[in-house]
Amino acid sequence: MTVIELTFSTPGVLDAIRELSADPNLLVGAGTVMSPAQAEDAVAAGAKFLVSPVWLPWLPELARSLSVEAIPGSASPSEIWQAHIAGAAAVKVFPIARLGGAAYIRDLLAPMPELILMATGGVDIHGARELLAAGCAAVGVGTITTGNDKHLPAEERARRFLEALDAPSRAH
Repeated sequence: MTVIELTFSTPGVLDAIRELSADPNLLVGAGTVMSPAQAEDAVAAGAKFLVSPVWLPWLPELARSLSVEAIPGSASPSEIWQAHIAGAAAVKVFPIARLGGAAYIRDLLAPMPELILMATGGVDIHGARELLAAGCAAVGVGTITTGNDKHLPAEERARRFLEALDAPSRAH
């Protein structure tokens, strides 16, 4: 994985963003951004993109002024369209597992194919495959690094997830 979102609900998030953003092989962003102050602090720490779980009308404009990308969260078609026309780099469709999964993404993209969607919230390996096939530009997964299998380091869980995600395409 080369793109990592660290959420403000994580203790010490700004220090972690600072540390990880020093790695030129990683694109590091801040998630659960809920205030302009958090956005500014995250960018000062090295975040290159800002993600929120909800539609915050000020986020795309503030992100542009900070020279980073905004990925606001939305659930309804109206919110998703508002985020898109406000200049969001992508729109985080959250919580996708409760909204209908890949079928919901297909329903959104049918009349609005210009949308760039990232689905998060309850995404597992099967859901990730379906969401990408439905047209998502990206999926967000958290349980692979915070899941219950504490016998494996987070990096190993992430590697295994990516291998499993890629496995069907290697079979063709």
